[in-house]
Amino acid sequence: MKKIISAHVIALVAGFSQAGEITSAGTVLTNTLGNYGSGYPEVIGMTNQSGLSANYISGVTDFDAFIASGVTHSGGDRNSWLGSSSVFSGSLTFDLGATYSISKFVMWNGASGISASVKGFSITTSNDSTFSTFTNVGSFTGQQNDYAATVYDLLDTTARYVKFNIDGNFGNGCCIAVGDIALETSVTAVPEPETYAMMLAGLGMIGVSFKRRKAKQA
Repeated sequence: MKKIISAHVIALVAGFSQAGEITSAGTVLTNTLGNYGSGYPEVIGMTNQSGLSANYISGVTDFDAFIASGVTHSGGDRNSWLGSSSVFSGSLTFDLGATYSISKFVMWNGASGISASVKGFSITTSNDSTFSTFTNVGSFTGQQNDYAATVYDLLDTTARYVKFNIDGNFGNGCCIAVGDIALETSVTAVPEPETYAMMLAGLGMIGVSFKRRKAKQA
């Protein structure tokens, strides 16, 4: 009986965390870099999967499997986001729409011969849309090698809002350009009250069993 209860507790704890899914950056709250102009996509151009060789279902598709499939971006100006002319630094804030456990950031280059690709950037997260308190989850150097996905490991965090802080490109005099971005997330399930009770009972039984075993050894 004790072994059965222990197994149930282990299974319940393991079941609370789900495997990582690829999740869209969501809704744009702020954009200090602006948009290039008429006829070019606004920020939605880097969150709507336009230009990707395959698409994912946000919050459903397995992150690792999607990236491993070799999805690329076309790199076209009309399928990317371009910031305002001659603006090379600033930030974009996204609302994921719910609180997630966030572990990775993925970016596809886009447009302008990839010399307009993001060079230096950092990611900060918050549960407050004003970012009065926030966590810096990583600072990185981008790449301009190709239009494949580049994955950046973040400090694991739980948040609803994500800020993409951009600092320069690779020398293009036009603007900043991004093909597409996304995140690896997972949702931590909230146990029902009866589940908590079962866990506590199981942990209590494990404790009793451990004490009895120690007493017998003594």
